[in-house]
Amino acid sequence: MNMITKIATALPALALLSACATTAPETTDTPVTEKVTAAYDRMAPAPYTCTDGSKIMAKQSINKEQVMVNATLPKVKWAEQPVVLNGGVKGDVASYVNDSNPEVIYAWHMKEDKGIFAMKWANGKEYKVNCQI
Repeated sequence: MNMITKIATALPALALLSACATTAPETTDTPVTEKVTAAYDRMAPAPYTCTDGSKIMAKQSINKEQVMVNATLPKVKWAEQPVVLNGGVKGDVASYVNDSNPEVIYAWHMKEDKGIFAMKWANGKEYKVNCQI
């Protein structure tokens, strides 16, 4: 086999390998306050309706160590705000916290079809809402 034939034969394989080696760029304009480090299945997030008219969509990672919350909280002036929280499951209760922002701590707790979303600011102000699927 001559050299030109070998190169022509190898080009599609090289193109495929180089395409697989590229990674998607990280976006920095998203308001998620922590990186998503866990794997998530393709199931839709669970829709929660809350006592003050708020709505929360929550989806646990496959290993249950992280949850992605998309919250619409009129009292806090949030509209579909994504937040990633870390934690885990103990017994039948799942608890997650995001304290990466020094100004506010977020918490999400779930048991069966109920959830509680809470925020506590550095100045002592608190917000808590009870939710249910």
